Amino acid sequence: MESAYTRTLGELRGTTARFGASLTERGGIIRALYVIIIVVYMSGFSLAVLYPAPVQSLTPYPSAAFETLPDAFVNAFVIALGGAGIYLVYLSGRQTASPRMVNFYLGAGLLLLIVSTFTGINMAIMKGFG
Repeated sequence: MESAYTRTLGELRGTTARFGASLTERGGIIRALYVIIIVVYMSGFSLAVLYPAPVQSLTPYPSAAFETLPDAFVNAFVIALGGAGIYLVYLSGRQTASPRMVNFYLGAGLLLLIVSTFTGINMAIMKGFG
């Protein structure tokens, strides 16, 4: 009888192998790069590089007119969290998901969406939008 820890590691290895196989299949790397580029543009990395704030610090610069690299990293985190939440909610509704995992996927997805929304709202308030 295998322990839950061993079973979890086996599942993690299997998931990593499937992810690696999906990247190496036809067009997989292009799709991954496309998602990364979209997240980079949506989070404001280009704005932070082209029009930087006069004082780059480790905390978000509290002005709506400027974008700093920490702002862009926080925005990328918010976008990635929201995307992961939407994907988990999508997985909960698929017919191939096991019945025991449906509630877990739905709960985890909604939790990620809530954290992403509140983090984005907090960032907007810090920047002076709210």
